[in-house]
Amino acid sequence: MFKNKQESASSLSVIAKNCNIRGEIQLEGDIQIDGFCEGSICNANSVVISSTGHFSGEIRAMHVTINGLVEGTCIANDVEILSNGRMMGVVNSQQLTIEKGGCLSGENKLVEEEVMLSLINEDQEDDASALPEIKMSAPTAASTDEPTPNIGANEAR
Repeated sequence: MFKNKQESASSLSVIAKNCNIRGEIQLEGDIQIDGFCEGSICNANSVVISSTGHFSGEIRAMHVTINGLVEGTCIANDVEILSNGRMMGVVNSQQLTIEKGGCLSGENKLVEEEVMLSLINEDQEDDASALPEIKMSAPTAASTDEPTPNIGANEAR
C-alpha cells in the first residue's frame, strides 16, 4: 500500500574537490566527481564530472555529463559535454551532445541500444564478489608519516 521511500530514491555518491581516488568504483546509483579519480566506474546510473572534476580511465553508465576533464573511454547511452567539459578519448554512445565551448578530442562511436546495454553491464557478469579496494587520499598542507587509509568497496544492498 505505501511505497518505501528508500526504494524509489536513487543514491548519490560524491567525490569531493580535494579527494583523490584510484581503483574500481561499482555502484547502481549516481556519482558526482568534483575531485580526481583514476580507474573505472562500472554499472552507474548517472555520472557527473563537475567543472573541478578530473577522471582518467573507463566509465560505464547510462548517462554521463562532463563539465570537467575526462581522459579515456566513456560507454553510455547518453553523453553530454557541457560548455566547460573536455573529453579526450573514445565515446561509445547512442546519443552525444556537445554544448558550445565543450570539446571532444578523440573518437565518437554510435552504438545500438541492445549492444549498449550489454557493454554497460559487461563487468557486472564477471566476478562481482571480488571487488578491489579503493585507495583514497586528500592533499594536505603538511606531510605526515602516517599511511593513507585503504577503504574497501561496499556491495550495493
